[in-house]
Amino acid sequence: MKKRFNSTGVCVPRKHYMVDIKSKLEKIIELIDNEFYFTINRPRQYGKTTTLNKIANCLNEKYLVIDISFEGVGDRVFENEKDFCNMFLKLMIRTLKFNDNKESERLLKLSEEANDFEEVSEVITKFTEDSPKDMILLIDEVDKSSNNQLFLSFIGMLRNKYLQREVGKDYTFKSVILAGVYDVKSLKLKLRNEEEAKYNSPWNIAVDFKVDMSFSALEISTMLKEYSEENNLSLDIKALSEELYFFTGGYPFLVSKLCQIIDETIYENHKEPWTIEDVQKAVKMILEEKNTLFDSMIKNLENNKELYNYIEDIIVRGIEKSFNADNPLIDLGITFGYFKNNDGKVDIANRIFRERIYNYMVSKLENTYSKMDNYI
Repeated sequence: MKKRFNSTGVCVPRKHYMVDIKSKLEKIIELIDNEFYFTINRPRQYGKTTTLNKIANCLNEKYLVIDISFEGVGDRVFENEKDFCNMFLKLMIRTLKFNDNKESERLLKLSEEANDFEEVSEVITKFTEDSPKDMILLIDEVDKSSNNQLFLSFIGMLRNKYLQREVGKDYTFKSVILAGVYDVKSLKLKLRNEEEAKYNSPWNIAVDFKVDMSFSALEISTMLKEYSEENNLSLDIKALSEELYFFTGGYPFLVSKLCQIIDETIYENHKEPWTIEDVQKAVKMILEEKNTLFDSMIKNLENNKELYNYIEDIIVRGIEKSFNADNPLIDLGITFGYFKNNDGKVDIANRIFRERIYNYMVSKLENTYSKMDNYI
């Protein structure tokens, strides 16, 4: 099977050219080895699922890894405690069948009568207490339930078990990793009054996740090196990597997508060494295409007028804004991957985002001017 650059779904080493993220994985695994609970909250298409998959593969020998996702789970299960508990346990059993069928059968027997969080807690206690290995729980796409009280009750249960374990009064997962766009610590804001939300986080046991998930120019070069060797091409890898980083800021989807455009569109019929001009041509092409990342970005701006106006001030009007992550609007822009701190000022995260948003906003302004002309 010939490898290709991937910009959709999880990246698989045998099928796709991939950036070497060994240094990132080592930092994440260190958190797990130290029994920390944490959240990997990064923007959409930022490599979260691929990273979780690689973590699971790296740790399968050492730990019993339970790797599940709320993606594709129906909304109805988040409306009833029994349905939610049954869904969670079924997902655990299903993933265990691929890693340790004996353990999946043991969990199946333990979970037969578990219909509420108290009973699920007891199942987790018995299951982890008698396990031959420490257990790690990974949950992807936690945003699926981000506005649901049941989910907060669920992670509150995991929090309580963690605290009880720390004082030697319970057994539970060695480490729990939740992945999604939003920081789980902030989910309480959607469900509780502001006064309570400031002091009661259902996930306040989680340590801050400070691993930089963006790709550096050096990391991008590892993917280009693999591509050049497989296709027997002589590339100026350092210069190309730096050019890709210049336009993308290391945003994983954008890096892979530009490489994909060069490989599959610019050099669709014949493979040749890439040039800096090829990267620039790919940037022009991606700015003209529709894709899920840009669609999500436009939707977020259309649905949040305050954020739209804030970015319009920066991009279209050239107004400087002081960077302060405590500002909820700036924090939201960081969450979506649109903002970065540039010497104490709010800046757009990368040149592709800046150009795409600028073109979109100017086009909307032209619509406004056209309407005004009709009244003159």
